[in-house]
Amino acid sequence: MTIHLNQGHIAALCLALGLAIWMLAGSLSPEQPFHNTRPLVLDDGLARVQVERMQGSLTRYDVSFSGHTAANRRVELRSEMRGRIIAVHQPKGARVQAGDLLLELDARDWPARVKQAEANLRQRELEARSAKELAQRGLANEAQLAQAETQRANAEAELTNARIQLAATKVRAPFAGIVDQRHVEAGDFIQEYAPLMVLLDFDPWLIKGQVSERDAPRVRIGDPAWAELADGKRVEGRIRFVSSEADPATRMLTVEMEADRGSLAQDSAISSGLTARIHVPQQETWAYYISPALLMLNDNGQLGLKGIDEQNRVIFRPVDLLKADNRGIWVHGLGAEAQIITVGQGYVDYGQTVTPVYKTADPQTATDAAPANTPVLSAE
Repeated sequence: MTIHLNQGHIAALCLALGLAIWMLAGSLSPEQPFHNTRPLVLDDGLARVQVERMQGSLTRYDVSFSGHTAANRRVELRSEMRGRIIAVHQPKGARVQAGDLLLELDARDWPARVKQAEANLRQRELEARSAKELAQRGLANEAQLAQAETQRANAEAELTNARIQLAATKVRAPFAGIVDQRHVEAGDFIQEYAPLMVLLDFDPWLIKGQVSERDAPRVRIGDPAWAELADGKRVEGRIRFVSSEADPATRMLTVEMEADRGSLAQDSAISSGLTARIHVPQQETWAYYISPALLMLNDNGQLGLKGIDEQNRVIFRPVDLLKADNRGIWVHGLGAEAQIITVGQGYVDYGQTVTPVYKTADPQTATDAAPANTPVLSAE
């Protein structure tokens, strides 16, 4: 039988023959050993990590949080009785003193009721005095004396109520402040508990805000503070209140800063509810400008860095954030200097002994890494 080979068969045979020759030549050549130029472990069997000796920068920073301006006291005056407004003595925006008359309601028959109650009380007092004298002579029993005393007490209560109702027709300022809102006009008929005016007390002026639970321990009553207003003005003051209970929704604590009147310009418009930012200066501390990639959490959820101790064992160095920008972050809590693992920290465990390879800082790189002048930072 004759086998006919075409060009495809011939090409396949040539390819198979060439592959066989290549495999045979490879098996006969000596094997070259693999050499890793950057071994993970040295001859002593210890893991190798890159460590940088970092120097802290002595820095003053502020605990900073958002807030708003507020009055020291705010009260919404409401009517204690129903009636018609007959006079409004103070316009909106007026500055008033404690006891100033703000508005009047129609007294109707309450002046006459006061006189009636006064006369009734005089009569009951005479009756009670007579009953007491008769009881001393044995001409009246204890029940008659008690009845006379009860009638006198009822007369006192009626007079007191009449005087209260008459006084309620004249609404006066409970403290010195500013009439911020007025809900009624002369001629209006109002019911009991109807809102009349809103009175604000700006002595002192406050800036209120909420501080995070992380920064709350650094804010204490009596600490000097300052606030930056929306128009860029700076107001000095002191912390006067820090709440003992956090907001259950945000886990933040309420803080009040009492503004120093001396730091306000004479023409400053004092208002409530305006945007502000509170700054509480802290003592100087050693700050480090690092890459965010070096940060990690320990088993307790605390933020920190991996470093080494004097015996080259891996340790956790807890830190706190100060400020961040688009190139890095500022942290503190490491002291004046620290040895931090910058390469290989993900391959070693806490307590493990390693072989450190110290990084030599490039002066130009170090200059470009952190901002040149950072005298004050704000903890956001």
